Amino acid sequence: MRVFEQTLGCALALALTACGAGEQLAAPAAEFREFGLQAPATTPVTPLTRLVIPTYEGSGQAVHPDVLWFPSGWHGYEYWMAFTPYPFGKPEFENPSIVVSHNGIDWQVPPGLTNPIVRRGPKGAYNSDPDLSYDQAADQLVMLTREVRGGFNRVNLLLSKDGVRWTGFRRTFQRRNHGMISPAMVLSASRDPRLWFVDAGSKSCPKRVTRVMKQEGVGRRPLENPGLERGWGPSRVAGLGQPGYHIWHLDVTWIEARHEYWAVYPAYPVHTCGARDLFLATSPDGVRWTTYPVPMLRHEDASWTSAMLYRATALYDAGRDVMRLYLSASAPGPDWRMGMVEFKMSDLLPRLGGRVPTSSIVARMREAGRATEEDTLP
Repeated sequence: MRVFEQTLGCALALALTACGAGEQLAAPAAEFREFGLQAPATTPVTPLTRLVIPTYEGSGQAVHPDVLWFPSGWHGYEYWMAFTPYPFGKPEFENPSIVVSHNGIDWQVPPGLTNPIVRRGPKGAYNSDPDLSYDQAADQLVMLTREVRGGFNRVNLLLSKDGVRWTGFRRTFQRRNHGMISPAMVLSASRDPRLWFVDAGSKSCPKRVTRVMKQEGVGRRPLENPGLERGWGPSRVAGLGQPGYHIWHLDVTWIEARHEYWAVYPAYPVHTCGARDLFLATSPDGVRWTTYPVPMLRHEDASWTSAMLYRATALYDAGRDVMRLYLSASAPGPDWRMGMVEFKMSDLLPRLGGRVPTSSIVARMREAGRATEEDTLP
């Protein structure tokens, strides 16, 4: 397997500064530890690093990463990423795009592709939450993306044999706002496709209550004959919840080397819609989940993540027993960026079982004016 490359460092003061591609960020200032938290849960193998991602509209601001790793390469690149630009929180630019990399740190648009691969629909509509999977049987990439339009969440499916030329999207699911956000599909050679998503309902924060849902596909029917709910069983409650929190945008990955599923997700305390941290859950079968009360990362860890941590995705290097976590986050402004951090799993998992006094943290945040009741989630 490829050994992940070490990156150089750059200083980071309280104000957000521009770092080059793959540059490592210095330890966060004391301001971002004012709630008495020790973060991250364990010392990373590779520190939290902000990435430079080329976006079609030129801002470099991006969210919703989903990354596939091909150790021997696929059509010339080891890493393929789907994401959406989100400059200063403007949803009209939130359209799925593709970038590639040899080392997972330095990213570029693959030759022959012009982003975005899905363009904005009518006024007021946007395309968000891309999820990228590899269909081994057909040697193709599969993308799901959520179109928000006319009071509905429409989840569409696209296919590509080379990552550059994509089919037109075909509607696969439809729910009223916001009954299906952040779809996460798992394709494996040994089982039918599985889909997880968040049902956020129709209410806004702080009255919103979210549920993680799951649907099972039947063989290859959902991919070969895509259509509205075609080839999918009914949706059911997934049994995945973070006590004391509401789960927001999640990703689910099958980790073959460990014979288990990983779910990574930002979640926010039920008392507020403010700060969001990144959590991990594991499952041997996608039904019984083990959750951990301590987040892997907290938003206070760096100034560029200090407003919130957001959708993330995980890879696993079995040779090193290392999780590589790609994440999106924002600083006040808002300024949306993506980053990467690595954890040794044998160090990380034992440290996620401690307890954090969530209620006291939220109270102190409110006193400091850092919590908000505004519904500002993309």
